[in-house]
Amino acid sequence: MTVNYQCLRELENQDLFENSDHRARFSELMSCYCNYPFFNKGLCKCMYLSSWDMEHFIQMLDILNNMTLDKSRDVELMKDNGKVLEYASDGYDKYIFQMSDAFLNDEPYEIPDAPIAEEGLYIMRRGLQAAQIIDRIFEENKNDEDE
Repeated sequence: MTVNYQCLRELENQDLFENSDHRARFSELMSCYCNYPFFNKGLCKCMYLSSWDMEHFIQMLDILNNMTLDKSRDVELMKDNGKVLEYASDGYDKYIFQMSDAFLNDEPYEIPDAPIAEEGLYIMRRGLQAAQIIDRIFEENKNDEDE
């Protein structure tokens, strides 16, 4: 079973998609980009977050298309764009971009003790839940490859 399918199935089983549009956007990103050399678990987590709404989905698609055209082999372009978006953002989007940066750098992330709108806190908590599942799936697949 592919990582793509496993992630989709497990996130769905854990009821981590807000609606069918969220699921469809994530599925589209995964099926289009999971075989590129830059795809990794951090990017997968960012795909989950960006699939939350159309605005962020389009931003993600734009960056991924540029990475594809540039024949990127890593997520450096994604990191660079994320920093620009973080600095240009206000409200909870800023913290979600910080979370994404941590994901791309394979670093732990804790929700900061800052005044964040409830909607933002909800998205971030769900993102952390999804990240745990994605980490587990990638680890299980790594172990399968090692055997």
